[in-house]
Amino acid sequence: MGTITIEQIDLIMARANVSYAEAKSALEQTNGDVVEALLFLEKEQKIKDKAAFDIPPKANQKFMSFIEKLNAISFIMRKKDRTFVDVPLSVAIILVACTFYISIIGLLLALLFGIKIEFKGENEVADKINSTINHMNK
Repeated sequence: MGTITIEQIDLIMARANVSYAEAKSALEQTNGDVVEALLFLEKEQKIKDKAAFDIPPKANQKFMSFIEKLNAISFIMRKKDRTFVDVPLSVAIILVACTFYISIIGLLLALLFGIKIEFKGENEVADKINSTINHMNK
């Protein structure tokens, strides 16, 4: 029987998404041959599919909840009766991230020309943003 190393076991565990014991057993069955061990696990139908994203459900729920809260807030730029921008906050954040320098120049020009920036929404995230802005303006 060939010598089985921890590296081989780790490789089988990672590739086939199996337990330590299953990986070691497969390697023992195939005299330490990694490729044959993978084929053996496949033939025995022990290879488990990995999820595309191994995000825990609770973390995924929190992230989706946060995105929903951002979508419920409108980012508005207006001057008197004229509205220039009215998009969900999530869209505004993505646009700022993708066009950072242009966005900063645009925001500075908007403030220079007296265009008000507002966040409108009925949740705690909107309240926090507005309270922070109001605190900064005092």
